[in-house]
Amino acid sequence: MNEPVISASPMTPVTELPAKKAHVIVLGNEKGGSGKTTTCMHIIVSLLRLGFTVGSIDIDSRQRSLSRYLENRRQTMLKEGVSLPQPQHLVLQRSPFNIVQEAEEDERERFTKALSRLSAANDFIVIDSPGSDTYLSRVAHAYANTVITPINDSFVDLDVLATVDGQTMKIVKPSIYSEMVWEQKLNRAKRDGGSIEWIVMRNRLSNIDAKNKRFMTQVTGDLARRIGFRVAPGFSERVIFREMFLQGLTVLDIMDAAGKSSMSLSHVAARQEVRDLLKTLHIPLVDERLNKNRSDESSQDDNEEAVAPVAKEEEKKIEEKLEAKAEEKIVELAS
Repeated sequence: MNEPVISASPMTPVTELPAKKAHVIVLGNEKGGSGKTTTCMHIIVSLLRLGFTVGSIDIDSRQRSLSRYLENRRQTMLKEGVSLPQPQHLVLQRSPFNIVQEAEEDERERFTKALSRLSAANDFIVIDSPGSDTYLSRVAHAYANTVITPINDSFVDLDVLATVDGQTMKIVKPSIYSEMVWEQKLNRAKRDGGSIEWIVMRNRLSNIDAKNKRFMTQVTGDLARRIGFRVAPGFSERVIFREMFLQGLTVLDIMDAAGKSSMSLSHVAARQEVRDLLKTLHIPLVDERLNKNRSDESSQDDNEEAVAPVAKEEEKKIEEKLEAKAEEKIVELAS
């Protein structure tokens, strides 16, 4: 893999960030398997296809999920002879120093150099972080304009945000991760007077109106008011979101290549979910570009938005049939 790796000596002066900074989006969650990299990749490609220049940073140098996603994308371009939008990508290695203070100084230096380099050439910088607590992750959160925390729609994953009483469904206390985000908000305010918009994205949503789903809606709403984040609509549980990693593709790439005639209802609904997420971010530059594209392609958008609810309804019927069959099987086995 040939991604540039940023390294620096802790004795080197910290590079000053340019006056005009790119908008920094950090995907953060200290639990793995929440869909951070998939969300990260879809946001990157969405911004690129809106005409923005995008830099990306992978600070999970061990797993390198985003880097491998982008490498798969490059391989697809070479094998298929197609052109796909690509971000300017960097990988940050963890410091080799054993002394904590030296290691943290080194990693902060690595990060600020990478951020400075990408800020000078891009409108947006999207950062994928590891599913664990690291110093690099904390630094990245402190420099974010927007933090997006994807969580699977279950109480197991909600634990990354807060401890919830299983009997009363009341919030007992915020989690360590929530406290970390608040700490970085304070650090950001002290450093440059900036603010961090925190968005929690409920991922892998089921189309069935289950009891768990209603409880999650109630608890995340209460938690949003108490801790101070906004809840965003996430991606439904779709096979197409999982099967594109090996090709380095996103829903937007597939629909662009396939054309209208080859679009399935599931593709249309998935694409609308990506657009809904972008709208929920409330980033002025993005909203302006989305509105412009909507006016330029109003008929296509209207058709897709009209089809998307139909697609979700069809998927809901399929899920309900599968659920009913599963229950029948359980009863059969039990008897």
